[in-house]
Amino acid sequence: MPWRCPRDEGVLGSSRACLALGVMSIPIPSARVFLLLALTTVLGVVGVLVPAMAWLALALDALILVAFVVDHRLAGRSALAARRTWPSLLVQGAEDKVRVDLEGPETQRLRLWEGLHPGLSSAPLRRELRLDGAGRGAFEYSLRPRLRGEHRAGPLMVRLLGPWGLAWSQRQLLAPESCRVFPQVRWTGAVGQLLLLAHRRSLGRHPRRLRGLGTEPYALREYLPGDPLHKIHWKATARHGRPVSREDTWELGARLLILLDCGRSMSGLDGERSKLDHALAAALALARVAAARGDRVTLVAFSDRVERTVRLKGGSRSIQAAYGRLYDLESRLVEPAYDLAVESAAGLESRRSTVVLFTSVIDLAAAELLRQSVLHLERKHRPILINLHDPELLALATEAPTSPEQAFAQVTSLEILLANRRLGKQLRHAGVRVVGTSADRLALETLEAYLAMFR
Repeated sequence: MPWRCPRDEGVLGSSRACLALGVMSIPIPSARVFLLLALTTVLGVVGVLVPAMAWLALALDALILVAFVVDHRLAGRSALAARRTWPSLLVQGAEDKVRVDLEGPETQRLRLWEGLHPGLSSAPLRRELRLDGAGRGAFEYSLRPRLRGEHRAGPLMVRLLGPWGLAWSQRQLLAPESCRVFPQVRWTGAVGQLLLLAHRRSLGRHPRRLRGLGTEPYALREYLPGDPLHKIHWKATARHGRPVSREDTWELGARLLILLDCGRSMSGLDGERSKLDHALAAALALARVAAARGDRVTLVAFSDRVERTVRLKGGSRSIQAAYGRLYDLESRLVEPAYDLAVESAAGLESRRSTVVLFTSVIDLAAAELLRQSVLHLERKHRPILINLHDPELLALATEAPTSPEQAFAQVTSLEILLANRRLGKQLRHAGVRVVGTSADRLALETLEAYLAMFR
């Protein structure tokens, strides 16, 4: 994948930042200073009995202070350079390595503090190392991004111990920089196999096996005995004055519209990621497969308003553009406007299209609004409803209550689950394909439901 972590070239210059002299450093006493001051304090106590010892303690305190200042200045003059190397692509939940190379004085003792955004790491990273005889050193750390979007990494702070071991000089070694964390792009198992086949098909190395009768109009010909009546093209028949049949082929350049719910229900966590994270990753995987088939794909993210609309023109670059437009998509604590999403679908696609709606129904009123909107959508398009299960709702419905509050919560959760089943039954009876699934099977069942439309 060609997406890379952006750099501030004015500061880093190809991911390199070297700050040496001229940087304001903070003096920090070392443990050796406190040990020496403790010894002079003992001399000061003895000075109560022997006055000469008191004067000696004061002289030693002054000497230690001067030595501390000199040692700090010597440490501050040490030239130290660093280079941070990021992985080519940061993916949410995928572990990768970040390397920091250091170059400075020989056998220099360092303490490093790497400040990271909470979306990248749960806590800052601290390291202590010593440069080798050539004045070089490096350390690597594993990074598992927790949140999608653009996050600030850094700064990298360093403490250098002076040559006398009395003072630490603290400075900023690397400036902060922005990094982009993308949704899941690497898939394994059955989803990975489907994406691999889609990639090969887009390169022309995978033969296409088509079964059954096509539905895409191809050409007109004279009617022959035995042709089915539903194949007769009545307008052409009336125009030519003789029976004319329609030749159909398999639908190749289909239209796919993906509606992604970014409302309140999608903000809940399922494992370490939110339901929106899982739905976005599945939607982008579906877009990759559909684009490889040659379909025209449009992605619409909505909440109580249309958040973003992305049209894919075909090819790998359009998929990259979709990742770039949607990687930082966030859920909003509002109720989803399904009716607005349906109106947007009607405005974007005038011809009959396949519409895949990702959502998670956790509210009775939302279930009724969703039912009406999908039935209205079904009049013109072929909708597929992907209903993502809520793990907390399932846990409330299955666990034994231990208090009256939990009993009321269990009754409410059972009502919501019953409404989900009733919703699915009503929509299936109306001819709508409904998929209710968990987050770990979301992508696979979405792809299977979409590909089943063309079998």
